[in-house]
Parts: sequence; structure tokens; C-alpha cells
Amino acid sequence: MKKKNKSPKVQILLATYNGEKFLPEQLDSIINQEYKLWEILIHDDGSFDNTMSILKKYQKNYPKNIKLLIDQKIFSSASKNFFHLIENRSKEANLYCLCDQDDIWHKKKLDIIIERYHSKDYKKPLLIHSDLSLIDSEGKLLKKSHNKLINFQKNFVTKETCLYYNPVPGCAMTINSSLADKIYYSKYMVMHDWWILLSAINANTSIVYINFPLVKYRQHMGNVLGYKKINIFILIIRLFFKIPQYFKNVKKAHAQSKQFCNQSGLQYFIKLVFHQVKMNL
Repeated sequence: MKKKNKSPKVQILLATYNGEKFLPEQLDSIINQEYKLWEILIHDDGSFDNTMSILKKYQKNYPKNIKLLIDQKIFSSASKNFFHLIENRSKEANLYCLCDQDDIWHKKKLDIIIERYHSKDYKKPLLIHSDLSLIDSEGKLLKKSHNKLINFQKNFVTKETCLYYNPVPGCAMTINSSLADKIYYSKYMVMHDWWILLSAINANTSIVYINFPLVKYRQHMGNVLGYKKINIFILIIRLFFKIPQYFKNVKKAHAQSKQFCNQSGLQYFIKLVFHQVKMNL
């Protein structure tokens, strides 16, 4: 019987686009990991700043660890870019870490993840995720715990709850090879990380949560997900003025959920509102 590798190989999947401002700090935080058996696979989505120059410089300095996937493909979509990386992953790796270009990793991130990896059956699908701290564009701490900010929803990820909300940002996700073989791109997905979580939990994946911030999650104008917890009254006012876009988003989320649970649009909407109110209480 094949034994688990005591020093598993980690492949870091990094999607980039116009990331010159923060990219070097993220790359340095990976290079400075205490665990050394890793490589980065990078695909750029058509940057027109100095991102590619930065990547080529780091690749030249670390040729054994940094690989650029250069194929002239442009998706104009972070989600499609990440799935492109997953499709082109090294089949020799044991673990795959999704990585944003503007965050900062804790130096023991990979060490801690691998410790949890060793506690599970490597042959079965596995998703490991951690808490994050939130920083601003200058690196100043905004929140010590993303989990606390969202009312500890990371502690209660179920097939039911993740239909309506994704508490696991992709930058905090690590998946094993067994799970990577089961996930696929779908036109119904809202975002890659939400789709991966839904796919994982519906494939009886072991979900392991590390209650420690292993990533400094940068919040700035370019972020899709903000950090501020919204007052219910303000939330209602915002929804009133953004009703068309809100219902468009609800429709997309419902279409995504139908791939895993058959319910009417009205049923989905009622439960979605319930979860949104619960999240912001």
C-alpha cells in the first residue's frame, strides 16, 4: 500500500493581473516560507503594467520554484484564470494552494497546513482553510479575524449554509490532489472559490479549518469582497437603490445552487435573505 509522503509537494496556483504594486511582497512571503518543498505556477491574465517584468525577474532568481504558464490566453476573469491553473497543475503535487497576488502569507502557513494534511486520509478529498487577518492597501491591520467579522461562519460550513454564502475566500484554500481531480469549471459558478467549496462539500470532502490567520488579506478598491460589516438599516437602504443588480446576483446564485440542490427561486431568495440578515446581526 502506498504510504503518505512525509514531505508532500505543494504547488501554489497564483493568478495575476496588473499586480505590480503588491506582487513582490506576496512572492517574498512565499519564498520565505519555513517549509521549502513548494513551487509556484503562475498565469497572467493580460496585465499591461509591470507584472510580467516582476514575474520574469523572480523566475530568473528562483528557476526551480517559479514557473510561468505562458500560452497567450486571456480570460478577463479571475475565476477562469484560477480554473485554468487548476487544469494545468502538476500531477506530481500533493497539495494545491490558491493564491492571490496582493496578500501576505504567514511564514509558517505551509508548515501548519501540512501538519493538518498529515492528520487526514490523503486518498480522500480534502479542503483545508484558515482564518485571515485583514489589512489595508498600506499593510495596516484592519481586523485580526475574518471569522469573527462574519460571526464565526467558518466554524459551521454545511451543505445547507454554503448554498447561500461562501465564508471561505479562495486565498485561504488548500486542496489535495483527490479533490482537484473532482472539481471543474462551470458556467453556473458565481466565483471560483464558492464553486470549489460547493463542489467539495457535495463530494463528501473533509473540510479542515485552521483557527489562526495564515494570510494577511488585503482590502482595497480592487477587491471583490470588502471587509466592513454592514448595519442592517444601511444594508436595506443599499439594497433599495441597487435592487436590479441585487436580483441579478440572486438569480446567478440560485442558478449555481441548483447544480447541488433543487429549489424554487422564491425558496432560495427567502433563505438567502435569512442568511444575509443573520450574517449582519
